[in-house]
Amino acid sequence: METLVSIVILTKNSFGVVQRLMAAIQDQEFQHPYELIFMDNQSSDDTVAYLQSIPHLRKRIIPVAEGRFSHSGTRMQAAREAQGKIVVFFTDDIVPIGRDFLERLTAPVLSGQAAAAYGVWQINPQWHDPVDAYLHNNWFRDHDDFVEPIPAYCWEKFPPELRRRLSNFDNCSSCLDREVLLRLQFPPVPYGEDMLFARKMILNGLRVALVKEAKFFHWHKVKPSYMFRRMCIDSHLSVQEFNIYYVSRLRGVIKAIVLRVLQRTFIAFFKIRMPLSKKIYWSWYNARILSADFFGKFAGILTAETAAKGFSPLKKKLFKMKTCILAEIDQKSILRY
Repeated sequence: METLVSIVILTKNSFGVVQRLMAAIQDQEFQHPYELIFMDNQSSDDTVAYLQSIPHLRKRIIPVAEGRFSHSGTRMQAAREAQGKIVVFFTDDIVPIGRDFLERLTAPVLSGQAAAAYGVWQINPQWHDPVDAYLHNNWFRDHDDFVEPIPAYCWEKFPPELRRRLSNFDNCSSCLDREVLLRLQFPPVPYGEDMLFARKMILNGLRVALVKEAKFFHWHKVKPSYMFRRMCIDSHLSVQEFNIYYVSRLRGVIKAIVLRVLQRTFIAFFKIRMPLSKKIYWSWYNARILSADFFGKFAGILTAETAAKGFSPLKKKLFKMKTCILAEIDQKSILRY
């Protein structure tokens, strides 16, 4: 029996990026009919013109006003507009791997095995950072295929790290039962709505599936300023929602940066075959990004009280930056994951 599937794609100035995603979708061997819903956040390039040119009968382009975009709110708006029994969410810059990607991603939800499912992100070493790919492309192997429902009493007994791990979910490539989504709803947060929703599902008697065969490429080459912002928000949310502290002391930040820079430089020079110029480039890139990463994580855990302890102008400055970032993120979400 055929079931209508609603594919939702979030776009903003996505021309030159979203074409790869659309080519992969159009090449899928997928037995179910689907509609395309593009949530466009005031693109100023040729994105909308390109979306209008896509030859698909069931297609809608829904404008999201400037300042109204949020990862949770915009996706909930799309879910309310959708006509499908299940909803698939993609960010504009993923690239599905294989012609059976959609079939595999949607299978657990269509079969009733799970209320939601998500795919496995991969880093293409030819397109992106080969050191990152070397370190992280096997991240999914020690994760369970399904997370089962967990009673609230048992959940509270779990350590924070386990609660966070069980809440893993990724709206870069996800599939959800639309009725479940409309009933439970993504929480109204500017960032991290996917893992908080996964936690809500698990505590409401629902299963969540990790589809290890549904792989997709996704990686961003970012500036240190972006990485600092993102990790600051991620760390703040992890403390607030899971009581997880990635780093707790400034000295630990320095140690973590040094160790990881040495590790990645070693991998670049001795584990991966690539030109010397690329070994130097990616080692330098990772040194800068890792520094921003851990200083952002440290900023995210700071409070007015901890920032004022001792004589540390750096902590005071980091806390001030965190305050500004959180105030800004409430008005304007980070678009790209």
